[in-house]
Amino acid sequence: MQLQRIEISGFRGIKRLSLAFNELTVLIGENAWGKSSLLDALDIALSPDAKFHTFNFDDFHIDYSAGHAKMKHLSIILRWQEDYPGEHKARRYRSFSPLWIDTLHQHKILYYQITSSIKDDKITTIRQFLDGNGIPIYCEDGEKLAHQLMILHPIVRIRDARRLRGPREEKSNGNGNGNGNNSDNTADKHLTESQRIQRRLDNTCRRLMTRPGHVSQGEIRSSINALHILVDHYFAFTPHNQSHGFDRAHLPERAQYMVNPLEQLTQPQVSKQSRLVLMGLLNAFIRARGPVELKRLSRPILLLEDPEARLHPTILHQAWTFITQMPMQKILTTNSPDLCSVVPLNSINKLIRKPDKTQVFSLENNILSLDEERRVTFHLRVHRPSALFSRAWLLVEGETEVWLFNELARICGYNLAAEGVQIIEFAQSGLRPLIKIARSLGVEWHMVADGDMAGKKYAETVRRLLGTESESHRLTVLPKRDIEHFLFHHGFEPLFRELAHAPKNSPLSAKKIIQRALKHRAKPDVALAMIKYIDENNIDCVPLLLRWILKRIVAMSRGQS
Repeated sequence: MQLQRIEISGFRGIKRLSLAFNELTVLIGENAWGKSSLLDALDIALSPDAKFHTFNFDDFHIDYSAGHAKMKHLSIILRWQEDYPGEHKARRYRSFSPLWIDTLHQHKILYYQITSSIKDDKITTIRQFLDGNGIPIYCEDGEKLAHQLMILHPIVRIRDARRLRGPREEKSNGNGNGNGNNSDNTADKHLTESQRIQRRLDNTCRRLMTRPGHVSQGEIRSSINALHILVDHYFAFTPHNQSHGFDRAHLPERAQYMVNPLEQLTQPQVSKQSRLVLMGLLNAFIRARGPVELKRLSRPILLLEDPEARLHPTILHQAWTFITQMPMQKILTTNSPDLCSVVPLNSINKLIRKPDKTQVFSLENNILSLDEERRVTFHLRVHRPSALFSRAWLLVEGETEVWLFNELARICGYNLAAEGVQIIEFAQSGLRPLIKIARSLGVEWHMVADGDMAGKKYAETVRRLLGTESESHRLTVLPKRDIEHFLFHHGFEPLFRELAHAPKNSPLSAKKIIQRALKHRAKPDVALAMIKYIDENNIDCVPLLLRWILKRIVAMSRGQS
């Protein structure tokens, strides 16, 4: 069974939110847009300690748009779905038999709801299962089954990469004298076998951090064997809910041919520091389960917050390769463009806060053809991965415009990076797939096209995609054949003559002068010469149309469009 969707209303920083989950769900979004509240809701609904949360007044959303009014009702609804038809008959789900709901598809679904309300300064909480119409299903053992659901699918939450660097409870790991495997011989007789194994793992992780040169390969192998035992206890490296349709085209493990990701730790090319991170990762996973031992029937959901924190990019990718092979449903939050460049594009969910709700933007399956996805992956995700985090894209045809608009923005007093604006050259990746992605991820966009035949074709592509939107909102077509000719006729003729070594009174046409200038200098050099020309004169040299484009894209990024 897999968690398919969560719906939240009135909980902490979330007024309303509905989010679908896949085998891998990647969450991105700006600060204070509801990510932490979403993760807290999951943690409360599926707590690894299998205890019911006692809601307090701080758990209820404050609606700042309505004069700081605190909402009186909150709701968290989880929708579950079978991984395969008939899974509801499995022994672990047999007790839920009266609660399964038939659908038009072969897979049955299950709804679990937590509601809490404030009345007369008292908080009342109800946990119940729902039918397809949202009506509670009467069940005498409702709370017992809710508890059972937490045991079967606990959230294992690793908050950031600092938790990957070693054990968090060193005081519980013996006297900390760093004597390696000798500490295993002095283990408390009252500890269980799994606790003794975990203690041995903690010792090795601590020694790798403090005295890496004193940790032998034999000790590392012993600790890896301990990991194998713990893994066999807590989960098997056999996929439980792996979707056959899950796109792994951009996942690092595609190039790995090992079945068990623990084997990565034994590879001779893996450094001790990398082993520390990977062993610490799994150790953190095991510790994050809470005080209740996970049962063999449990299928944990891994919730990993910002794994890039304090990790070198190389170590991050090694850890991520390991994480992706862990056979469980995974929910990841990240601010790392590098990490977003290797996860499947359709696994990325962007959270954007609106006045009435937190809206989720993601790519629908098959919205891009294979060729479009290849182009976008190379030109956008590999070369400009930060574009996925941007608020607005300024789409331009060529290299000159990229250099020029970035520098013109600085001269006009705009910091495009701080405004969340990314300038993207679309000629090689294609215009249509970029617009599809921008719309799917809630990114505002505006395109600047040349006035030549190619530019007019790009403009027609945009017009066909506009629908009811205003053309001036999305499209600017230069009144000249390209940016160089436009600038030539708007005060930059002296500069082009200088670059082309053409005398002031030479009868050469604008086309000839520009060709000569570009023959002597590369396009980026010409663009930088234009910026220098403006700096040496004044901002009034910047054509009004270009200033308007910059003002428009910044306003769109600020949500003022």
